[in-house]
Amino acid sequence: MRRLLVVAGTLVMAYAVIGAARDPHRLGILVFLAAVLVLHDALFLPLVLAGGALIDRFVPPAGRPGARLTGVVGLAVAVVAVPLAIGPLPGPYLWGTLLILVVTVAGRKGIERLRAGRRGRAHG
Repeated sequence: MRRLLVVAGTLVMAYAVIGAARDPHRLGILVFLAAVLVLHDALFLPLVLAGGALIDRFVPPAGRPGARLTGVVGLAVAVVAVPLAIGPLPGPYLWGTLLILVVTVAGRKGIERLRAGRRGRAHG
């Protein structure tokens, strides 16, 4: 699974680099990418690390993978949605955001059940 994710990530990055190289507004793209890098390292990464520390402190070991998944996806959705939510949020965007959050919570529950089932079979 990890190899598949690495290949998929590499293909997405290659697509982005090729698209950026062909765009006539290269300076604007470079400024945007620099801003994204700074925001990632100055805001998003410290929040993820702090959230991970809180999860390790307060969530029992069995629930940590699901809590981490929900926390990271929820934070990513919030970082994108909060600036847009300041103004009026178009209907499709609002429903898409809610769908992402619902799928994340359902995925978290699925991971917890899957892990609980594996532990039950290993000891049974």
